[in-house]
Amino acid sequence: MHLQEYLRMYQREGDYWWFVARRRLARALMQAYVPSLTGRLLDAGCGTGALLHELSQLGCAVGVDIEPAALRLTRQRGALTVVQARLEALPFVSEAFQVTFALDVLEHLPDERPALRELYRVLQPGGYLILSAPAYRWLWSKHDLALAHYRRYTARALRTRLSEAGFQVRKLSYSLTFLLPLIALARWLDWLRPGAPAATVVPVPRWLNDALVRLQDWESRLMTRLNLPFGVSLVAVCQKPAPLSPPVALSDSVGEAKVCSPSREGTNADEVQSCARCACAID
Repeated sequence: MHLQEYLRMYQREGDYWWFVARRRLARALMQAYVPSLTGRLLDAGCGTGALLHELSQLGCAVGVDIEPAALRLTRQRGALTVVQARLEALPFVSEAFQVTFALDVLEHLPDERPALRELYRVLQPGGYLILSAPAYRWLWSKHDLALAHYRRYTARALRTRLSEAGFQVRKLSYSLTFLLPLIALARWLDWLRPGAPAATVVPVPRWLNDALVRLQDWESRLMTRLNLPFGVSLVAVCQKPAPLSPPVALSDSVGEAKVCSPSREGTNADEVQSCARCACAID
């Protein structure tokens, strides 16, 4: 993504209806599938940090992003734990997190399969991945070009990728269902707009912004009960299968088990060391 898109995201992420609704949906799904939150949280592709800020209030949360500009903006939200790294080579030991989030991340990767395998690796057995991704190739627009997308998904294609990585797909639904006609029209008309591609964050008056948040809250409650058949985005809740029996300890060594593993490729070592010393380290 271009720097101006990160700046726009940072400025609007706190109150713009689309960002607010996406975070609320992700948290609603976590509450539905993970009623007892006891482990760490990972925001993979944390962007400018709005979701990470909310997750940090629930427990130990770590954010990962490859873009230094995004991480600089995330740090402006407070004392958040962030690591610069590629999702294809996460700098964490295996089974470090109870829940991972990847909201609108996979479409930015040339090949999403290595990242999904890494997200699977760092999840605890029985842990959950909650993700979202843009839907339907026929919705491709300047919005996708501005955000450096490689693809949009169908439910079948996304399920295939998740299953290939080893996940059990507990929920897979379209979202932004009731706004699909309006958003599709806006995306198609955007092709007629002169100038460089830009994300379609259309300014709306406060009353309409609040109304759209309430509409999406209602849709989220509906989605916790059933899967919606179409929409602008896809949302999935996936689980890493739990072992049938507890693993046998192979070492009796005692010490501090760290979340981070600085030796993995593509990582900012200073960031990782800082993370390893934070409250996320296991006593």
